This record gives sequence, structure tokens and C-alpha cells, in this order.
Amino acid sequence: MKIAIISDIHSNYLVFKKAYEDALSKDVDLFLFLGDYVTDGFDANKILDIIRSSNCYAINGNRELSLIEYRKNKDARWDKYLQFRSMKYGYESLNQENLEYLQSLPIYKILNIASKKVCISHSTPYNVRGDVSSDSFEVFDKLIEDYNCDVYLFGHEHKCYYTEYKEKIFINAGSIGLPTDGLPFKYGILTIDGDVKYEKIGIAYDYDELESYYKNSDYYKEATIWCSLLLMTMKSGENHPQYFMDYVCTKAKKENIDISYAIPDELFINSYKEYYNLCH
Repeated sequence: MKIAIISDIHSNYLVFKKAYEDALSKDVDLFLFLGDYVTDGFDANKILDIIRSSNCYAINGNRELSLIEYRKNKDARWDKYLQFRSMKYGYESLNQENLEYLQSLPIYKILNIASKKVCISHSTPYNVRGDVSSDSFEVFDKLIEDYNCDVYLFGHEHKCYYTEYKEKIFINAGSIGLPTDGLPFKYGILTIDGDVKYEKIGIAYDYDELESYYKNSDYYKEATIWCSLLLMTMKSGENHPQYFMDYVCTKAKKENIDISYAIPDELFINSYKEYYNLCH
């Protein structure tokens, strides 16, 4: 059986569609979607419509849980601060049908595929927002003890890896929407036919087309700073949103500004101007 593993789309419909069609051209039998389909863009409905119509198993990531949490208990910060404008846009852009679909998804699944036991989770079954890297051996040991699967599949890190440990296989397929381990955009194909084989697939995409796609959207108008950081990542394969947030934290500490609740808009804007100039 040939299985496509796609994670961390982050509303990047153009690259996702190309990857999905690429997987179909390779005659995959099944898709596994590992979360973070939404936010950081504006075409999540198109992405979720494709996922829902495919032969697949899907789970939620941290971004889906954030939208579900906001749906249940509105966060006043999302209405007030630029820092959260992208998340608010992501929530408001989803239609009711897809919101309900996300709310129906679990955060992990244990699957029996072609005689192999496979665990899929965005981060881990214990914590959807945790970190699992290629050498997280303590986490691997706990997963083996609790679930005893043959293969464990992860997203969240936006960095791909393949690790064999204690006769088990641990895979992160990377991000098809916002890779932070260099370009190109990535997904994976897992083949199970007695043995287990894995292939990392790279998807190249014209940056100028991506830039035009985002900059001509209402999303860019509403969340310009965050969208600009995303485009920097799509161009370079570096984690500019995280680098920027680290820069803001350092600047806030130097200026003795409390950002524990939210980043004041003035600090957010000035930090972006400084960060952008440093990067260019």
C-alpha cells in the first residue's frame, strides 16, 4: 500500500494542490493528513473540501484546536491586537461545514495498515503543541510503551526527518505549506508491502506566483505584517515568524514592556520594521 503523508499546510492552497495532484499521479492508495491545515492564509475552505473528499485519515493540529477553542470561548485579544489578526481572519474565513468537520477530528489515531500498526499525531497523542525532533528518544520510548506501533508519524516541526529506533520507525514529513528546513516544500510517501519504505518528496513552486497570490488577497490587507513574514519563509525556507517573535521578545525585555497578555500594536509594528530592515 502506498500512502501520502501531508502536514502543516497552513492555508497554502497553491502548493497543497500541487502536492495533492503529485501524490495522485503516483497512484497513492491513501492520504494521511497530520494537522495545521488552517490559518496563515485565506483558502482553507478549498483545502478542507479536498481533504474531506479524499480517501484519507485526518487529525487536528494545534491551529485547528486554537480555532475550536476560540469558537467556544471568544478571546478578546483576537479582536484587539494586530498580533492575533491572522488567527482571527483564519477563523472568520472558514465556513460552518468545515468548522464542524474540524471539531469532529481527533488529535491522534492508531491505524492498522497492511499488517503494520501506525500512529499518526500532529505532535504526540499526549500534547498537540509539544515538540518531537529526530532524537526525542524519551518521547519515542513512551510512545513505544503506551502504543507499541510499528510506525509513528508526526507534523508540527515543519522539519522532515526519518529515524529508526528500537526496530520502530519515526517520521516527520515536513511542511507542505511553510517549510523551515529549507526549500522545497515537502511531503512524504510511505509504502508498506511487508517492508516499510519511505520517500521524501519535494515540491518546487514559483515564488513570484505565491507572492502575487497572497498580496492580492484580503488576508494580506488584514494581516500584512504576518503575511509578509510568511512570504519571507516561503522564499527562503527559514522560520521568519519564529525569528520575528524572538526579536519582539528581546526588544520587549530591553524596553521593559510586558507582553505576557499580548504584544502592544506599536511594539509589533516597530519590531517588524526593524526586523524587515535587518533581513533586507
